Amino acid sequence: MRTFQITILFMAISFCGFANAAGARPANLLIAQTSSVSQDQAAAKVRQDTGGRVLDVKTEIQNGVTVYLVKVLLTDGRVRVITMSSQ
Repeated sequence: MRTFQITILFMAISFCGFANAAGARPANLLIAQTSSVSQDQAAAKVRQDTGGRVLDVKTEIQNGVTVYLVKVLLTDGRVRVITMSSQ
């Protein structure tokens, strides 16, 4: 996943350089997004809020925003997936 993000960042930077060299003003691009919440922090927050046991954490991009899908085993035995934004 990290390699993919670096590749996209490189491509976006290259595009901006090309657009500027051609004399055109680059469009507003989302080049990189800094996550203020890490996967581990998201898991810890869900664990604290639910009192359950975190089973898995996956990262996705939804509408241009990085989100974490945290699968948690609740104290009553149910399994839920909680979506948490990285912002």
